[in-house]
Amino acid sequence: MQKFLARTRIRSLFLYFHVSIILFSILIGCAPTSQIARGNSHEVNLERNWELIEAEKVYIKRVRHVNDLAWKLNAHGTKLCPGNESKNTGFMFTDTSNVPIKEKEVYSSVYGKHSGIIITGIAKTSPAEIAGLKIGDVVTSVNNQQIPNQNAGKIFSRVMAEASKINSTSDINLKILRSNKILDLQIKPVLACSYPVILQRDDSLNAFADGNSVFITLGMYRFVENDTELMTVIAHELAHNSEGHISKKKGNYWLGGIVDIVAAGYGFNTQGIFGKTTSSLFSQEFERDADYVGMYYLANAGVDTTNVAGFWRRMAIEHPSGIKENHGASHPSTAERWGNLGAAHNEIQSKMLNELPLLPEKK
Repeated sequence: MQKFLARTRIRSLFLYFHVSIILFSILIGCAPTSQIARGNSHEVNLERNWELIEAEKVYIKRVRHVNDLAWKLNAHGTKLCPGNESKNTGFMFTDTSNVPIKEKEVYSSVYGKHSGIIITGIAKTSPAEIAGLKIGDVVTSVNNQQIPNQNAGKIFSRVMAEASKINSTSDINLKILRSNKILDLQIKPVLACSYPVILQRDDSLNAFADGNSVFITLGMYRFVENDTELMTVIAHELAHNSEGHISKKKGNYWLGGIVDIVAAGYGFNTQGIFGKTTSSLFSQEFERDADYVGMYYLANAGVDTTNVAGFWRRMAIEHPSGIKENHGASHPSTAERWGNLGAAHNEIQSKMLNELPLLPEKK
């Protein structure tokens, strides 16, 4: 028996050896035959760094653009987000004190060599712009609280959060470093909806809200053709937040989840079907509501809503799957959205003509 097993192992090894040789020969035969010219490794590394730096420059330029438009919507939309406002300044920053070593060259090339809080964007007409804050300024203190060169982000965010509370009546006093000089700036923050809008490094065509913030992907940013279209997308997501759609969907999910738990107690494995089903309840209604309220965000920001509905026509042409009505889908059809937005535009125009408040109608 042992001799038989030994012979079997030898045969298996022999077969494995031959199969390996055959596969290796095939792979060699499939390999490229050209003597490829290869670039100098040093030049390749220089090119890689250049590409990373230029990509970051383009990205931060787009972030500033999004910040400009989001500022208009948040600053003029306070009537639409009661209870969700804060004092806002309109500037953006980055913390270069905790940048990974491999990214330091890119950051220093784009944002400067200083370590700490660097101003990277200032919304047009914002309190920060009015106060004279500039891109590239280094913040050294806020309201007499020193901002260190290391781990600056946590301290700066905490101090700014305290200064931005809705009941705060004081200005925000900054000391900033600019061209090797320390300057004192006084910013008078104003009330705005407290929903930051973040441009995600994601090539998919998407935008979403999480109840606290709004996220726009680079794919969506590239898809929109003008500021009105981009503001339409942002306003829709702002409406999801201010109308409480995210928390309502979570509440629906937990109600269904309770049924799943009870069923499990009786020995039934529902595989979470009730939670999944209830979380999708009213999904299309939430989307209709966000389209409708989003139009009022646009109108309050002074955006002409005449051609807003056209965005969904273009979306339908590029992505025809959304044209047909599907009661099981999470969103209404593009055709319905086009019609609803047109009706919302007419409603807004009527209110403007009659000098009525630009507020959405409620049930």
